[in-house]
Amino acid sequence: MNAAASSVLAKLRGLSPRERVILAVGAVALIVFALARWVVFAQLDDYRKARAAVPARRATLSRYLAVAQGSAAVDEALADAADRLSDAEEGLLPGDNPSAAAATLQGIIKPWIVASDTRLVSIRTLAPAAKGPYSEVAVQVDLQTTTDGLARFLAQVPRHPRLLRVKKLSVNAGVYGAALANRREVLTATIVVAGVTEAAADGSAGGGER
Repeated sequence: MNAAASSVLAKLRGLSPRERVILAVGAVALIVFALARWVVFAQLDDYRKARAAVPARRATLSRYLAVAQGSAAVDEALADAADRLSDAEEGLLPGDNPSAAAATLQGIIKPWIVASDTRLVSIRTLAPAAKGPYSEVAVQVDLQTTTDGLARFLAQVPRHPRLLRVKKLSVNAGVYGAALANRREVLTATIVVAGVTEAAADGSAGGGER
């Protein structure tokens, strides 16, 4: 083990319990953000490309493949493209408008908060944002929880079949001293979870708080 590694290990051992909690929360947040960037946006890009390619493929197939391979082959190719597009659309939040999509997102999030070490302070829908032909809807959740509770919540986001991501995360670990060493750990966390819907953003989905 070289001197640099020994120095880093020595610094880690010298951290206070509060500093270790903050470091652990930061590490979990970094992992979740990385997963969201690699998984969610990659899936959304694939969906956009597949959707944009369908009209061009339909026109090309209609002009050339109908003669060369017959109408049955064209139907099969179009059905395959439609299936791929349908699979991508399953990642979008359902709803005729952003408000309905945001309500679905709240319904997804609330079961994640049912735990003895986690208390819901508030949950509210933020204003939707236009993202090209789609809309991004977001829900802000304020929690009182523990490091384990926060980690469990954040881990649910990339695991969900919908295209969800953690858009914002802030954590306050409070003040700990020698006199409070045996006090139950309490973190105050604000988390914004965002998803994508095909409904147009009209500004009608913001402000719903519970």
